[in-house]
Amino acid sequence: MAAAPVSSSSVSSLLDGQGSPSRRWADLGVVRASELKGRRAGRPPAPTHVEPSPESSPEPEPPRPIDREGDAVLPVAGPLAGLLPGGGLRRGSAVAVCGSTSLLLALLAEASRAGAWCALVGLPDLGIQAAAEAGLDLSRTALVPRPGPRPAAVVAALVDGVDVVVLDTTLPGVRWPAGDRQRLGARVRQRGAVLVPVGAPGTWPGAEVELRAEGGAWAGLGGDGTGRLRSRRVRVRCAARGRPGEQEVPVLLPGPAGECAPDGELPIGAPLTGPPRPVPAEPTRIGAVG
Repeated sequence: MAAAPVSSSSVSSLLDGQGSPSRRWADLGVVRASELKGRRAGRPPAPTHVEPSPESSPEPEPPRPIDREGDAVLPVAGPLAGLLPGGGLRRGSAVAVCGSTSLLLALLAEASRAGAWCALVGLPDLGIQAAAEAGLDLSRTALVPRPGPRPAAVVAALVDGVDVVVLDTTLPGVRWPAGDRQRLGARVRQRGAVLVPVGAPGTWPGAEVELRAEGGAWAGLGGDGTGRLRSRRVRVRCAARGRPGEQEVPVLLPGPAGECAPDGELPIGAPLTGPPRPVPAEPTRIGAVG
């Protein structure tokens, strides 16, 4: 869904005096939080086509529960669960991912399949086929490839109604001062969402967890040089606040079917187990500002 161009005067009105989002989300072409409240995990999915709401004042919303069916942790792929405090994505936290789109998709896959809504902000080159093969439910995935000049306001709106919000911190011309990071962190905790900033190590100092992938030995070719590159052996390292040192686990990223798998399950030269996973319906695209 394309949005109208945003003027500098209208953009400045998207934040109030305290830097919090105002009601004028229609100026960005972004769905307001009140439109997304039915998309929390555990509720039936809303129609994928959404229109910007008019600039009318919504009625106050009741406080949202932080957990889903009594569970405050969203699931992750088995090989990654042992790295994360609580064994998954803890609601109200920020989990940074450094330098690997495959690791990012693997981190989201189980939560998406379990019914969580995911939004990816500022990743225009993300491969939809790769996301589907990694296990994302595209019918519950919203893309905001070009969030415009105020991405913090866009993210703040999304965390009101989406379970997991991914943010590319390397957007050209965009800086993330401490104040913006702190306000987003407070909103994420209040709404019970999970923020996943993507960028270089240390880019998001407020993250409770930082994940990064190292190495990259591909598997699939036989001794005679024939076959198909279909899996990559990497080491995923995790640093968590309050936990000494780093933990590490070797994984296949991607594994034989495109998903994250424990290392050791793929013999070198093993045949392909099946055809690539078909791509389902396109994800929702929200507020792409040219």
